[in-house]
Amino acid sequence: MGLENQFSIVISGDLCPTKDTEHHFISGDHEQIFGDCLPFFENADFLVGNLEFVLTDDPKPIKKSGPILYGDTAFVNIFKKAGFDLLSLANNHIKDCGEEGVQSTLKAVAKIGINTFGAARNLIEAKKPFIKEIKGKKIAFLTFAEQEFNTASENEYGANFFDPYEDLDLIAEIKKRVDHLIILYHGGIEYYEYPSPLLQKKCRRFIDKGADLVTCQHSHCIGTIERYQDKTIVYGQGNTLFGYREGNDSWNQGLLLDVQFNENDFKINYKGVQAIKEGGIRLLTEKENQKLLKKIEERSKLVNDSVFIRESWQKFCRKKESLYLPQYLALNRYFIHLNRWTNNKFISVFFLKKYLRSSHNIMRCEAHNEVIQTILKRNSKE
Repeated sequence: MGLENQFSIVISGDLCPTKDTEHHFISGDHEQIFGDCLPFFENADFLVGNLEFVLTDDPKPIKKSGPILYGDTAFVNIFKKAGFDLLSLANNHIKDCGEEGVQSTLKAVAKIGINTFGAARNLIEAKKPFIKEIKGKKIAFLTFAEQEFNTASENEYGANFFDPYEDLDLIAEIKKRVDHLIILYHGGIEYYEYPSPLLQKKCRRFIDKGADLVTCQHSHCIGTIERYQDKTIVYGQGNTLFGYREGNDSWNQGLLLDVQFNENDFKINYKGVQAIKEGGIRLLTEKENQKLLKKIEERSKLVNDSVFIRESWQKFCRKKESLYLPQYLALNRYFIHLNRWTNNKFISVFFLKKYLRSSHNIMRCEAHNEVIQTILKRNSKE
């Protein structure tokens, strides 16, 4: 950036090879994948992203609900060529190939010299922040993923998840050791442009405890931006690299955060990216970017309206009711008696394990749980 006390950190969203980009990953063509984003990346002093797939040459997919994402270990070279310095592994797919997949990912990324955080050999290690000193300033990066089929434990590889009984204190403790704290939160409900009431409450508490910037990933759409306590919360960066879908701008567009630091503070410039049919992404033109930012600005005006946030969430959950209720509520009282009489054989015969996994996932994942709780509360009142 030229001046001694100034530097920049660019934070991308989710990164994953798909059918339209896989051949570029195989050939190692990072220029086709990232296109005119590369000079933008190169201009940053530090480049961060979320690696949303497992790196493995011997995939052993686990049984779970939802898609399973993995690619060859050689695919990581694309991110090295693109200039990534740090990759978050705290997401809902890092354990799609079990503990072995987490191990192979950690080894592959370490081998080429990219730093990782957010997943490790146990939960204690996964909770450790990554701290980088840039031009005399200490910057801490901390990341959390919501709980699905991905979590670490005391003696098991996996991703870090947010534990409110411990991690709010952890945030405060980390902030005492650094100049700035950035939190990447891999959570929130997919395809929803506003924060749910719980997500907003959680991210605001991150700020209260010491975070200077909170950015949410995972939602596959660009959300809203809130200024809270003079700090910034981004409720959804959208996809950075996750494939092209015809006619779906919500999926195809993502937001890069260009965090420009000076002596005492920082400002954020937002730069949009667009997935292309040929496989890869490009930067939005200045005109396109201004149009996108105007839409985000208009949408974000409502983020401090608690009535709107609550009613918008209720409306969204009503649309999801036909999807969630069948997965979560499989039995009425007659079926319950029949299942007890058959010593659980009714469940074993008529409800496949995948349905039980879906129910389990809805119960434990914070975002899914908030949806089903909202739906059940409304139905019980009616």
